[in-house]
Amino acid sequence: MLKLSKKYCGHNKSLSFASNVASYSDTIEVHNGRGNVKSFEEIPGPKSYPVVGTLYKYMPFIGDYNVEALDKNAWLNYRRYGNLVRETPGVNLLHVYDPEDIETVFRQDHRYPARRSHVAMYHYRTNKPHVYNTGGLLSTNGPEWWRLRSTFQKNFTSPQSVKNHIESTDSIVTEFVQWLKQINITHNEDFLPYLNRLNLEVIATVAFNERFNSFSSEEQDLNSRSSKTIAAAFGSNSGIMKLDKGFMWKLFKTPLYKQLADSQEYLEKVSTEILLERVHFFKHADNNDVSLLGSFLQQPNLDLKDVVGMMVDILMAAIDTTAYTTSFALYHISRNPEVQQKMFDEILQLLPTKDTRMSSEIVSKAVYVRSCIKESLRLNPVSIGVGRLTQKEFILRDYLIPKGTVIVTQNMVSSRLQQYVKDPFEFKPERWLRGSTSYENIHPFLSLPFGFGPRSCIARRLAEQNICIILVRLIREYNLKWIGGELGVQTLLINKPDKPVTLSFTPRNL
Repeated sequence: MLKLSKKYCGHNKSLSFASNVASYSDTIEVHNGRGNVKSFEEIPGPKSYPVVGTLYKYMPFIGDYNVEALDKNAWLNYRRYGNLVRETPGVNLLHVYDPEDIETVFRQDHRYPARRSHVAMYHYRTNKPHVYNTGGLLSTNGPEWWRLRSTFQKNFTSPQSVKNHIESTDSIVTEFVQWLKQINITHNEDFLPYLNRLNLEVIATVAFNERFNSFSSEEQDLNSRSSKTIAAAFGSNSGIMKLDKGFMWKLFKTPLYKQLADSQEYLEKVSTEILLERVHFFKHADNNDVSLLGSFLQQPNLDLKDVVGMMVDILMAAIDTTAYTTSFALYHISRNPEVQQKMFDEILQLLPTKDTRMSSEIVSKAVYVRSCIKESLRLNPVSIGVGRLTQKEFILRDYLIPKGTVIVTQNMVSSRLQQYVKDPFEFKPERWLRGSTSYENIHPFLSLPFGFGPRSCIARRLAEQNICIILVRLIREYNLKWIGGELGVQTLLINKPDKPVTLSFTPRNL
C-alpha cells in the first residue's frame, strides 16, 4: 500500500482563493496584481523531451512511474514538485493537490464540463452507428453529453426514486447472506468475486428488473452469463486508462484495444437481449415497474440506441466500482474492532432481529454506518481524483492554464495529508459526525469520491444506498476480522484492491 510519511514539509499557498482567478485580455500583457503571470511551462514537473514529452516516465525500465499505481506517482510528484505539477505525456496535464486550488478549477466549469477519458471507447462506439448514437455518458462531451445526462439523471438522482429500490436491494442482499451461510464461506477465499456477483445481481434488478441468478451453482461456471458479464465489465474498465495514454491502438487493433472491443461487444449483447425482451413482451407500460430501464423507455427524446449505450455504461460502472468500494470499507471496518462494535450497536437498534426488513427510515437512521462509508471513501476513493478538460484559459497560483489542459485533482493523496486532516491515516468515522468531539470541518473539495457538479457520478445516491444495505446486513450477521496484510490499490481507472480481500466470518448469535 502507498506509504505516506507522517512528517512532511507543507507548501505555503501563494494565493488566496479570492485571488486565484484573474481576468485578462488576449491583446495585452496579463497581470493579476502580483506581477506578470507565468506560463504553463514554468509549472514544476518532470523534464519534458521533444515528441515523447514526459511519457518516458511511464515506460518500463526507463521511467519510475507505473500506470497501475497512479496514487504512488501522484505522491512522488507532490513530494518532488509541490501543489501544482505539470506533465506532458502527449497532452498538457496538470495535477492539483490543494483543496482551494481544486475548488478554483471546478469554478471554471463550462455549462458542459468536459473531460478527456474513455477515448478508445469513444472511438469504438462512434464507429458502430448501428448500435450507438454517441460515445455514451462516460466519454461524450458537449451538448450531446448534456442531452443524455439531463434525460437519464431524473430517476438516478431523485431521492424518492432511489428509495424505491431499497426493498428489492435488501431482498437480494439477504439472499446473498443466506448463500454465504449455505456455502460456509471461509477466510481462505478472496471475498471480492462474491461481491462482484452480489453487485451484478443488485444493479441488474434495480436498473433492468432482470435477475442473473448469480448465486446459483450453474452461474458459477466461467461460461455462464453472469460470469461473462462480470469479466466483460472488468475487461472494459481495466484497459481504459492505458488506452487513454497510448496511441498505437489508433493505428491498428492492439491486444488491449481488442480486449476492450470484445468486452464491450459482450455487454452490448447482454443489454440488447434484455432490452428487446422488454420491448417485445411489454408493449404497454407496466405501472409496477420501478426499474431504471422502465423509466428510460418512457423518455420521448431517447431512442433504443441511446438506451443500449446507457445499459452498457451501467454494467461497466456499477459492478466493479461498488464491489471495490465495499471491499475497502470492509477492510477498514474489520481492522478496527471498536468501529465495528459501534456499527453493530447502531445496527442492532435498527434491526432488532435478523429478519427485520430494511426501509428508507432505517437507512436514514444508520448515521454511523454512513459515516464509515464516507471515511472509507476518504482513504480509498473510487478513483485517485477527478478529471477535467479546460475549455478556457484561467489563472491558478500565478500560472496561466491554457485551454485544452487535462487537469487531474489529486484528492486521494491530499486526503492523507496532515495539513488537511487530523491523524489522516487513522480510520475515524467520527470525524464526519457533527456533535462528535472528533468532528472536523473538512474542506468540501478535499474528498470528492463521486466527482463534482453536473459531471459527478450519476448513480451516487444509489451506490451509497446499496453499500449501506450491504454493510448493515453483513455486520448484522457476522463479526468480521481482517486476515490479510495491508491493502493497497491498483489504479485501473477505478481503484481496485491490489491483494485478495481476505476476511474471517464469525456468525453472531443475537
